[in-house]
Amino acid sequence: MTEHAVLAESAYWQILRPGHALTDGHVALRLNDGASLDEDGVAADLLRTYRTVRSGLRSGLGCDGFGVSFAWTWVPYGDGIGEPRTEWPQPAVHIFGRAPNERVKPVRMMALPVHERRAVTPESGREHLDRRLADAFATDAGRSPLPELGASPADCDGCRPEVARDQELWRADGVRVIRPRVPQTEANVLVLPTRHVVSPASLLPAEIVSYVSRLREVRAYFADRFAATGLSCFLNDGARAGQETPHVHVHVFGRSVDEPRNPFEVLARRIGVARPS
Repeated sequence: MTEHAVLAESAYWQILRPGHALTDGHVALRLNDGASLDEDGVAADLLRTYRTVRSGLRSGLGCDGFGVSFAWTWVPYGDGIGEPRTEWPQPAVHIFGRAPNERVKPVRMMALPVHERRAVTPESGREHLDRRLADAFATDAGRSPLPELGASPADCDGCRPEVARDQELWRADGVRVIRPRVPQTEANVLVLPTRHVVSPASLLPAEIVSYVSRLREVRAYFADRFAATGLSCFLNDGARAGQETPHVHVHVFGRSVDEPRNPFEVLARRIGVARPS
């Protein structure tokens, strides 16, 4: 596997090109050793760094949608369907820039077993792409977020009163945990801010810190009910990435080595990207 490349650095995070990048627009944010996601400064820096990546992928590759994937006390095993390969011991957030002219969809790559995935970017062009992205991130560092989908709370499925009445499990500090209308598996929830926020780029540092606490609670909840040992999480930022509800929501699955089925295999079949059996 190719070594990862450091494209930019902030106070607490590095922007990396993974050694096993799945698409041209695949980068990762890796937390520095010793930093804690509970800290307001780390959360604020994560938001700034994500905005830099979002803006840089747009100017560098024409991306107008962003898929986000991360694991929580969980390392993919076996075929690793549905998740990027784990490359570092530190917490990392994988971001997939989505462009109108993209050569392959990241979900199609991750529907393959890890050992069958092939890098879209040829080795001969990787160094050029890394320099291009590094230049874009340096230029776009600190810029304001891109325009969001136009939607008011009145038009938002995440803000409807029936969500609190019929789906909400609990809430605290501006973030709530709800049951999806159509769960993929039993151990499946959505975590979203109570405030109407369309893109994660517009979250507040306090909301990120609350997300950390809610994910810890979800992990304990799934451990008690389903013997889960970790979480797999993803979100879609923008219509190009598949965002349908104009309200930030993280899809969370409880995971364990003994799980009866991989939730991403279920999802892949549902959206029609699974390989024929």
